[in-house]
Amino acid sequence: MKIYIATTSPRTSGSWMNVFRTRDDVEVIESSATSVEADIIVMAGVWAFERYGGRPSRDQAQILPNERGDGFPLWVVIPPHLPVTRKVDEITVREDFAAVSPAYFAIVRSLEAIRREFGNEVVVLLALPLLGMDDPHDEATPVSVARAIDEVLSE
Repeated sequence: MKIYIATTSPRTSGSWMNVFRTRDDVEVIESSATSVEADIIVMAGVWAFERYGGRPSRDQAQILPNERGDGFPLWVVIPPHLPVTRKVDEITVREDFAAVSPAYFAIVRSLEAIRREFGNEVVVLLALPLLGMDDPHDEATPVSVARAIDEVLSE
């Protein structure tokens, strides 16, 4: 599996490049999502549901075909959200997931679904703006994503 991490922000790409510089199977690039040759794009539901279908999921990533001819890859993967519980008027992350990074959970579950459905011979695009991960000041998210990638690709 080859993974491209794309952003158009030089500051964001710099912080992500620092985390991934020693990996051959992950490349951080300054590019728009439609300029990357990939088989699959991972994007948050807020951007994908209206355009490609699907609905919010708290357990598994959703894999949808892209039949729009919009310049994005032929497959769209929508990560799940951390499982939550509802108590009266309050929604909280389930206790057994309280210490889990949302970025880690989203990426690990997405890559696991991709591997199950397509195997390892695919090119995956993580478009940071479309994942809500394009903050140049956020140092925790790249580390969480790296941990998720390491876990899935080392299996």
